[in-house]
Amino acid sequence: MNSNILIGDATMPKVVIKIDKVSKIYDNKVKALNNVSLEIYEKEIFSLLGPNGAGKTTLIKIITGQLKPSSGELWILGVSHKEFLNSSVRHRVNFVPQENVIWEKLTVEENMMLMASMYKIPRREAREKVKELMEEFELLDTRKRLASKLSGGMRRKLAIAMALINDPDILILDEPTAGLDPRMRAILLGDIEKLKRKGKTILLTTHIVEEAERLSDRVGIIHRGEIITVDDPSSLKAKACGSEVLDLLFRKIDDVVLEAVVRIINGHDYIKVGDKILIKGDNLLGILNELRKNKLLYDSMLNASIRKSTLEDAFLFLTGTMLGE
Repeated sequence: MNSNILIGDATMPKVVIKIDKVSKIYDNKVKALNNVSLEIYEKEIFSLLGPNGAGKTTLIKIITGQLKPSSGELWILGVSHKEFLNSSVRHRVNFVPQENVIWEKLTVEENMMLMASMYKIPRREAREKVKELMEEFELLDTRKRLASKLSGGMRRKLAIAMALINDPDILILDEPTAGLDPRMRAILLGDIEKLKRKGKTILLTTHIVEEAERLSDRVGIIHRGEIITVDDPSSLKAKACGSEVLDLLFRKIDDVVLEAVVRIINGHDYIKVGDKILIKGDNLLGILNELRKNKLLYDSMLNASIRKSTLEDAFLFLTGTMLGE
């Protein structure tokens, strides 16, 4: 591999994970990834946004050495995936899977001390690091509680704190807020933002638009095993669907209704989802007024609104499917 991957010039961000034309085909002939190329920059939060089954977890498992790619190459901190697990670099990358890897019959503090011992951190240093992380993740009050007695949100906090015990450069989080209630999700997102301010590179997977928009420096939309596009959230939305979307909900969209809408919007891009039609483009207020002048459409409409575009809109216009599909 070219050693310049971790150098760059003063204006270019440092690439810490480089993925080049990676594909993964399982034994049952299912192609989970198709020719994926991607670069993750130092000290950024990069979100892989896509529905369940899009290939997010497969890609993460390849990056962390749990799976081998069927073809293609990747490098982590300059080391090829072929040597990654046998190199010292693997200790600079930690992974928190969807299922928390914690010891149920140990306390919060014991879990963290055991993790520190696995990295051969001297006991005195480990105690200081454990206390620091418990304070940072608000786990001090529960340090003597068995992990099996923790709430889902506290278990997630513990899993992430444990992954930080050896101060890795890169933290990989697979669906970090899956199953959490809104309050705990908000708290955990704040914790992730704090890690970025400390200089960590964070790669996370999510199917939750609000998470990707709030956290990410850049977002990669993944669909059916392919990376569709990569950009910062604002630019991605602007390119895919503009700053605004006209959202129309009808009682029923039959051929007559659809033809009337298409005729009035006059070439503007649209997409039909069930009994909704989303329209992107300029002068949307003028289009809305014209639609309302049509008696058939006016009588058929249940709701019509112009709103700011979201990453979910971008995903829909780019892939033709909803994130949940």
